[in-house]
Amino acid sequence: GNRLQITVDALSGFGTAFLLCFEVYTPTMGCCFCKNGDSDSEAGDNGKAGEYGKPTPYDSNFKGPTDKRCCTDIIMLLIFITFWVGMFYVAIYGYNNGDPKRLLYPTDSEGRLCGTGDLENRSKLLFFDYSSCATSLFSFSFTFSCPTPQVCVHKCPESNTLGSDPPNDGLYCVGNLKTKSFSSGELLNKIFRDECAPYYLKSESILGRCVPTFVNLLGDVKTDKNETISYTVAGEKKTLTNDTLNSGIDGILDFLNLRRIGEQIYTDMGRVWPWLLGGLILILVFSIIFIFVMRWIAGFIVWLSILAVFGVLSFGIAWCYIKYDELKNEPRTATNLLETFTYQTDTYLALGIICCIILAILLLLVLCLCGRIRIAIALIKEGSRAIGHMWSTLFFPLITFLLLAVVICWWAASALFLQSSGNPVNTYSIPRGASDNPDDSNQEYIKKLNDTLTLETGKECDIDTFAEIQANFPNETMLIMCVFKAFEISNTLLGMQVYNLFGLLWTSNYVLALGQCSLAGAFASYYWATPPGDPKKSNMPSLPLTRAFFRALVWHTGSLAFGALIIAIIQMIRLILGYLQKKLKGVNENPVASFFLKCLSCCFWCLEKIFRYINKNAYILIAIYGYHFCKACCRAFNLLMRNIVRVFVLTNITTFVFFLSRLVVIGLTCVVAFVVFDYLDSREDLNYYLIPVIILGVCAFFISWAFFSVYDMAIDTLFLCFLEDLERNDGSATKPYFMPPALKKVLGKKNEGEGKKKKGKDEKDMTVKDVED
Repeated sequence: GNRLQITVDALSGFGTAFLLCFEVYTPTMGCCFCKNGDSDSEAGDNGKAGEYGKPTPYDSNFKGPTDKRCCTDIIMLLIFITFWVGMFYVAIYGYNNGDPKRLLYPTDSEGRLCGTGDLENRSKLLFFDYSSCATSLFSFSFTFSCPTPQVCVHKCPESNTLGSDPPNDGLYCVGNLKTKSFSSGELLNKIFRDECAPYYLKSESILGRCVPTFVNLLGDVKTDKNETISYTVAGEKKTLTNDTLNSGIDGILDFLNLRRIGEQIYTDMGRVWPWLLGGLILILVFSIIFIFVMRWIAGFIVWLSILAVFGVLSFGIAWCYIKYDELKNEPRTATNLLETFTYQTDTYLALGIICCIILAILLLLVLCLCGRIRIAIALIKEGSRAIGHMWSTLFFPLITFLLLAVVICWWAASALFLQSSGNPVNTYSIPRGASDNPDDSNQEYIKKLNDTLTLETGKECDIDTFAEIQANFPNETMLIMCVFKAFEISNTLLGMQVYNLFGLLWTSNYVLALGQCSLAGAFASYYWATPPGDPKKSNMPSLPLTRAFFRALVWHTGSLAFGALIIAIIQMIRLILGYLQKKLKGVNENPVASFFLKCLSCCFWCLEKIFRYINKNAYILIAIYGYHFCKACCRAFNLLMRNIVRVFVLTNITTFVFFLSRLVVIGLTCVVAFVVFDYLDSREDLNYYLIPVIILGVCAFFISWAFFSVYDMAIDTLFLCFLEDLERNDGSATKPYFMPPALKKVLGKKNEGEGKKKKGKDEKDMTVKDVED
């Protein structure tokens, strides 16, 4: 039959979280649902069941991670595979119906792509009136929307002229009508109806858009501030100046400035790329050396940092006392708000008391937790030795990075095709000159042609239908036009985009989980290698990282997908909350709703951190024992809660040590890079010599993060193995400890037959109570 077990535990010390675990067993399904030693009724040798479960019992057959195991969480595996079938369907739908050229190529007012089909020879887009863009949201989005007619042209204007006197280079009006084919009166009428441009400006093509060079740009194009162009639209005489044109194309100018800076940076990179390559190698060397020497300097860093904190607090107490005594003997009169606090004796008295309390608390904690700090230091050193035995683990994040790159590229390509799958949407608009207020290009306009036909700005329209309406009602439609607005995104396409986004989150978290489980399996093989305590670990299995990777991929994809699903759901909720917060911002923002959304965002951020920590430790037990996900979560949670003080000390010490280590790597890289590129700047005349320094600093951050994430996984894995070792074994001939000699020395432990320990002040045996504490 089936057994359903629901486990709910509160996560003390890290916040409040609930584990809802469903353990499903179907013996008739065979190996893929095997119990794998899952019974909770086993009698343990190491203690009785407590609030957080029984200690792990001794198992004479356990020799560390093995290749012989069974599938776990097969139902979740099937769900994950089914979900990816849906991802393939979404991608195929987007590929068959979408065209990314719609998003990348400029689009004219009729929704046609410049440079394609009938417009193959007209790859540039010309805006009729750039000043009208000043009052619209002109952003470099998919459609480059601006409330003015836009036409595809074969080249941008090469001179500044009025629309009534067009240039001789074959420009076009709406509908690709050559301007030279009209008489002067017809042309003015076309300009009046906004079917032809009222003026042309000397322009250059940027991303297929004609951008005027009439405007000052980085000082390269000089123009007279009093230079103007006068033109008439809808019977109104208008003047175009440098200022009004600037206000209309600020978005384009910003992009141009960025492009020019980008070109200069690209030129600099071409000059210094060998030095950048050398800098990357230097970062790798710094990171590897730091991890390698950590086995000798970990204790020095930890104790020096603790002494530094004590020194800073002591200095603060002394300084507060000196200022307090100084102000008490020579009172000062405050002249501003800041001096009201700094000239008060009570301020320094309160600060001094706070520093004393903090110092006393930290001193007591260090004295009480001294043994656990030594354990944490020993684990940090042992993590360095473990990596030294398996250097390939340092470069395993490259595999994870490549897999993540594939997932992100898949998502981006699918999203691009889906976004371009919609149909063009056209809306009614009126010429800018038709408004009583020339700054208002979006005013409401309603024209009733007959009992059944009414034209209204903002309403959808069809280009061909509107052409027929113009033919039947030429005078009534003089002030209104049908222009392209955007590509329609239906609810179906929106749902596909959300589905695709959730697939990105779920799969990305699965890839990260696969990397963690693989590293955990390799480091667990190192810890449990026989003979126990052998520092050389001569009996380690061959290719431990490769074996661990394929074990996780073949047998535990369902379990890893389960953990990734939980994180993906939380991240999706956070994205939705962030979207709602963004929509609420504005004039009508509700402060109460905004407050609750921010509180919810904070809660889900904390929840994500909690589950990431739980999942990480669950993946370690999955790599060691082959548990299914829910059981691994419960076992990891109970194991950590039975050793909560050690967990607290190890987590905080390793976090601080890794922070200092990354800081050292990044600092050394930036200092060396600054000296080198400052020297090169004097020789090569670089445009921005700090840019290579910043690039190397960012690379140092990510490379050191990748390397030290492996180190962190090594320490966490060894820590859980260490706790399991203490609960499983007692050092006897039948149950020897597997922990390395350094940890046994810290704990005062030994295996039977290792010889008597020398008596001495520094080698006193610790009691069993000390160990269990």
